[in-house]
Order: sequence, then structure tokens, then C-alpha cells
Amino acid sequence: MKSLNIKALFILLGILAMQACTEGFEELNTNPNQPTVDKANPDLILPKVISEVGNELTAGIAWGFGNVVSQAVATNNFTSVDIYAWGTYSGTWNSMYRNARDAQNLIIIAEERGNDNLKAVALVMKSYIFSFLTDMWGDVPYSQALNGKGVNGDPVFEPVYDSQADIYKGILADYELANSLFGGTGSIGGDIMFGGDVGKWQKLCNALRIRTIMRLEHKWGELGLNANSLQQIVDNEPLMESNADNGVLGYLATSPNQWPRQTGRVGGFDEKRMSQRIESVLKSTNDPRLFVMFRPLDNQDSLGVYRGIPNGLSEDNAINFNGGPKNQSRLGLRYRDTDDPSNVDVDMTYMQYNELMFILAEAAVKGYISGDAEAYYLNGLNATLEYFKVAPEASYFAQAAIDLKSAASTDGQLEIIGTQKWLGLFMVGAEAWFDFRRTGLPRLTPGENAIFNQVPVRIQYPSDEQVLNSANYDAVISRQGPDEILTKPWLLQ
Repeated sequence: MKSLNIKALFILLGILAMQACTEGFEELNTNPNQPTVDKANPDLILPKVISEVGNELTAGIAWGFGNVVSQAVATNNFTSVDIYAWGTYSGTWNSMYRNARDAQNLIIIAEERGNDNLKAVALVMKSYIFSFLTDMWGDVPYSQALNGKGVNGDPVFEPVYDSQADIYKGILADYELANSLFGGTGSIGGDIMFGGDVGKWQKLCNALRIRTIMRLEHKWGELGLNANSLQQIVDNEPLMESNADNGVLGYLATSPNQWPRQTGRVGGFDEKRMSQRIESVLKSTNDPRLFVMFRPLDNQDSLGVYRGIPNGLSEDNAINFNGGPKNQSRLGLRYRDTDDPSNVDVDMTYMQYNELMFILAEAAVKGYISGDAEAYYLNGLNATLEYFKVAPEASYFAQAAIDLKSAASTDGQLEIIGTQKWLGLFMVGAEAWFDFRRTGLPRLTPGENAIFNQVPVRIQYPSDEQVLNSANYDAVISRQGPDEILTKPWLLQ
């Protein structure tokens, strides 16, 4: 009996020792520099999301793609974007999903801490990211995309591609939820865009809601939307009131948060030139933005002269156009000034007041909302001019191409609004291209060396998806159509 008790004692001691070892190993295997979501500091996550997404939109997409495909600028070297020999933009895809994951982590943290305002901001950022992803690629992973850690059940490493219709429904629902949460409990730490100003975030949220609803204009019936969906927001929710409410984050004058094109190689900057299209628009109305957005020719025989180049030329044709680079206007000093970097004035832009006003002007012309279309339009135009720090002569506003009242038809009014909106979307992600796909404005035509005779409508999926998520990639191709840049996603069908 005694020997049995001794044996039991040794077994107990062994179990306790094993437990102690296990606890010790668990402690050793816990990385203090890689905290779980519940222990992460949201004040460090939010600024990372805001700045990374904003920089990708501006230094990446707006500079390298958006301005070119919307024909606000043309390229005289490495003309692949201009002639529609597009890549998959996998870096942008990965960056956006990485930050969508962090926005989702912020939502989890905010819910655990009962911070309504932080949750609302995170919902806005998450919705914005997914809006951009589906606008660029079409159907994309959405409902399962952020569950690699199994927070909401088993981990999902091969997420399904959701339909655009379902993605937009989710985006609008999250914007609406965010709007209802603003003004609740908690503060917004780490807010490098609005300094914790809940009111400005709510205004941006509602501006993005309006942008999204108008983007879905031709699909309202399928989503249960209508003109009243816009009117309700206009009548009842806080909206941007001036450029002071712009959803922008300015680059800093010193590293490491400088505008990348200020410090990048000069050849990469100089391959972007004023397009003939924007030259024609700005010169035809004596628009003072010409002298801010672009520079006169470097040719000493043509001092003070501004000249653009056509879009869609081959590299040889583009670099030699009009006698070469000295006879092609570069972008203005606000985008790169090696003599005085303090002149550089570039913002990471999500959405600005002028865009909201132009959207409301269009909606008023179409009868979707009540209100004075001309007043909305002039608010947008004046905000854009103010943003570029120019003040035209009074006669500028009386010109037929500027004066909304002078248009003889609804289509004429929409063209005036669309042209000014296009100018206002300079350096704003790919928004001008997204808008062109809906409105056909401005009237873009492929260049003489373009691969296709029409402007493409989407980006191809990253090649990694064919390997790492092959079953769902095959399914989306079967449903949406060939993975080609001319394949119209649901939004455009």
C-alpha cells in the first residue's frame, strides 16, 4: 500500500513538472514584439493604415496610372500604361489587403474597448479600401478575405471572390453603420489626417457614401437604391462644407514622409508630361491652373510656351514628339522642386470637397436631388481653384465652357460639370478613370499606338491568385468573364 502511495506521489510530481515546463515553454515561445490583436495599440495601427493607403493611392496609382489613363498627363518614356500594356498591379493589391486586415483589427480592438468612434473610422477605412479594390479588379475576395487568423471561425487561406453587387452592399452597409456610430464613445488616437476630429470623419464618410451611390447609378434597381438614397443623405447627414474638410494627408517637407517623387530619380519624374488633352482644356479657357500644374518648355527659344504631347504613343514616337523632351511641358514645381523643396505641395488624397460638390451638381441636373445645380457646381469649381491657389479674372466664369447657365441642354451641363470634375480629380487615385467608365466624360480616345481601340475597364488579377487561390480564381473567371482588361465587370454591364 505504501509503495502505491509513493508511486502516486511520483506521478503527481511528474504531472506538475510537465505542466511547469509547458508553461515555461509557452512563455518562451511568446514573442513580446508580436502582440495579439487584443494587446495591440490602435494609436500605432491607425496612422499606418491612413498613410500607407494614402501613399499607395497617390504616389503609386495617381502618379503612375490614374493621371495617365484619364489622359490628364501623357508619358514620353515607358509608355506601357499609355498604350494599355498594363500589368496586374499586384503590389497595390497586396498593400490594400494588408491594410484592410489592419482596419479589421482596429474594428476588433474598438469593439473590445467599447470605442464607437474608432470603430467608425476603421469601418470607413475598410470600406474605402474594398471600394477601391472592386473598382479596379471587379469581383474580389471580400467576405472571407480577412479571416486568415480564424477570428470568425476556422482560418480561411483561400477566400472566395464575392460578387461586386454583394461587395457594394457590404460597403454601403458599413458606411451607414459608421455614420451611426460617430459621436458615440471613445476618442480617435493616432489620427494623422483629422487630428481626432470626429465631425470631419463623419463628413468624409458621408461624402464617400454619396460617391459610391453615384458610382452605382446604373445598378440602383438591382441593389434597392434610388434617387432618395442620395436625397436622404443630403438632407439629414453632415457633409463637407469647404476645403477645410478635405480627406487629405499632406506629405511632409522632410524624410521619411516626403512626397516620393521629390526625392526619386529625375528621369522617373520627367517621363510624365502635360497631355494635349489637358493643354487644350486649360488654354481654351485661359485657366490659371495651367501655370501651376505644368511648366513652360525648357527650350530657350520657346520661353513661356506650354506644349503637351498626345497620349498613347510608342516610346520612340513619344520621346521624339515635337522635337524631344525640351519641347514638352513637365509637371509643375508643386510636384518637384529641387531648388526649393518647400514649394512641393502634394497631398495623399481620399476625397475632396470639390468632388462632392461636382457629384451633387450632376445629381441635381439629373433630378436625383433637389437643390441648385449651379451653386453646387460653382462651389466645386471655386474649391478646386482655391486648392491650386489660383484666382482667375471675373471674366473666366462668364465663358461658355465654364458658365453652367450657358449650356443649351442637360448633356451640355453635364459635360461642363464633368470636365471640371476631371480637372479636380488630378492626382486623386484612379477616380477620374472610374468616373469616365460611368459617364463617358471626358471623351477619351486611345492614342495612335494603343494596343486596343477602346479604353480598358479593369485590371487583371495578380498572377499569384492563379497559384495560391486557384479554385476560386477559376470560379470567378467562369462567372465574371476572361481575366482581361476589356472584360466588363458587373458594375459596367
